[in-house]
Amino acid sequence: MTQPSGWYEDPQDPSQLRYWDGVIWSSHVTPKVSPTVGQSNIGMPYGVTPASARPEAPGSHGAQGPPASQRGYDDPSAKGQVPQGGQWPAYGQSPGQLPAPPLGWAPQRATTPDGAVLSGWWKRVLARLIDSIIVWIVALPLTFAPMERAATTFADFFRQVVAAAEAGSSTLPTQPTAELAGPLLQVSLTVLALYLVYEIAFLTRTGATPGKRALGISVRLRDKPGPPPLAAVLRRTAVKEAGNLVGSVPVVGLLGSLFGLINVLWPLWDDKKQAIHDKAGATNVVVGSQTRRDT
Repeated sequence: MTQPSGWYEDPQDPSQLRYWDGVIWSSHVTPKVSPTVGQSNIGMPYGVTPASARPEAPGSHGAQGPPASQRGYDDPSAKGQVPQGGQWPAYGQSPGQLPAPPLGWAPQRATTPDGAVLSGWWKRVLARLIDSIIVWIVALPLTFAPMERAATTFADFFRQVVAAAEAGSSTLPTQPTAELAGPLLQVSLTVLALYLVYEIAFLTRTGATPGKRALGISVRLRDKPGPPPLAAVLRRTAVKEAGNLVGSVPVVGLLGSLFGLINVLWPLWDDKKQAIHDKAGATNVVVGSQTRRDT
């Protein structure tokens, strides 16, 4: 039988009472009051009748309820309603029979099997952006020459277009696609090679690139802490950069770009918060750092 609503001893804090609404514990609490407090006139104006001497009407007991027992509250056991097993239930449980949900709600953060908190999606994206900027800065000396050739080719084409327009010609010069393809492919492959070395070196050593370290996250095996081994990092990085590699190839470049986009978005709906490259390497991106690998 479900216990009637009323004030009962708070299972979490014996020094106070908590109101049971007949279904679940409420958030209303009140300090316990001594059974003799109603007989005291300390602090009361002269001539005021103590509470225990006043006539009582139904519902006039206030938050403390009638002092029906020495427990200082309405004791259901005094009415023959003894709690099951002779013990009072824990906070969040009915004093009668069925447990009720605890007060309040806290979201559960996704973790690895051993309890490491997984990184949020935005931190991963920002970390990769920081790493890309670093790699591009390092690659500038190596890519300056092909980028200069590409810029010169494009400038020549633009001047030809302007000259044709000024001459009133309706025929535009041929786009220098072939002339631009070589330098741009060289730049893309150079940056990609640097990024591979950059990521593999940092992840196998510390589990975090400078971008990830700046955001307070790192990479580890899903089932084991510490920097991931070389084999896992190679699988992870190969799948991660496959989209960029295919994207550099004419005709099929759109497929590579589409794969790269899906890979970046995958953790948003994956129950383990893994991107496709994380699944290939059996890794997770977690909050915090990994113990540095000495060998």
